[in-house]
Amino acid sequence: EWFESALTVALHPLTVAKIRRQTQTTPTNSSGTFFNHVSQYYRGLGVVVSMAVPARIIYISTLECSREMVDISTRQFILNPPCALGTHNKEIESLLPLVTPFAGGVAGGCAAISSQLIVVPMDVISQKLMVMEDSVFKEKGGTIRMARSIIKTEGWRGLYKGFGLSLFTSLPAGSIWWATYAGCKDSLSVYGDPDVPVGNELLRSIPSMVRQGMVQVASAFSAAVAASVMTQPLDTIKTRLQVGNTGSLKSNAPLLSVAKELTSTSGLYKGLLPRIAHMGIWGSVLSAAYEVLKLVSRKDYEF
Repeated sequence: EWFESALTVALHPLTVAKIRRQTQTTPTNSSGTFFNHVSQYYRGLGVVVSMAVPARIIYISTLECSREMVDISTRQFILNPPCALGTHNKEIESLLPLVTPFAGGVAGGCAAISSQLIVVPMDVISQKLMVMEDSVFKEKGGTIRMARSIIKTEGWRGLYKGFGLSLFTSLPAGSIWWATYAGCKDSLSVYGDPDVPVGNELLRSIPSMVRQGMVQVASAFSAAVAASVMTQPLDTIKTRLQVGNTGSLKSNAPLLSVAKELTSTSGLYKGLLPRIAHMGIWGSVLSAAYEVLKLVSRKDYEF
């Protein structure tokens, strides 16, 4: 966990950059308009680090349990189809290569949804801190003060503002990420398997562990690009609903009016590059930890 917390600290500036871009309503000619001091890159870090640990535990636990359950159930269905589908055995068996990405997609969606109970309050508090003006932050900044302010003005429901849209965003994002990751990793596995000839002398000269790492990183960033591009509009609208504009900090605008405003200003893809970078780096580490956890669990079970 300490390594993942350190990674969260390292990647936090990318999150701040994404949120600021998504809530910025007027273009700026100076890169220092928002980031006058380095400390601004780390606003909201405390609440993110403290709440990310239980969120990750829920995410990984749900991911592994649901992935294994869906994978086993789907393979059993394909290999032993109902009698009514007996005449289509060959067509059904041809779907076996799709089981891995399918199970990964379903598991990723379930994991993303389950973790939102913790992630949404974390996002609401941290994002409001990220976009505060210096003068306001000095007076009202701080996790506890912000949480109390939200509860006082909006009630406990204020901590879950945009929860429905967050679910609607996390489901496709998680499903697309893990489905793409699983599909790419399965397709590229031949390049990392030490027992399978790769047919390329240059690749054969690279140690298998290095090749496996390259496959993992390539799969993770491919998944990050796919998930980010396809879900960025939803993420931008969600952020605007939860935070508002940097100037007004009003977060009570209707969903349709926010979407219309962002569409008219071509703002639905603001913050896309920071999100791809964050999702790609974080996904590489998360997937690596996930694969190691699976390997260790299997070894312990076999022992």
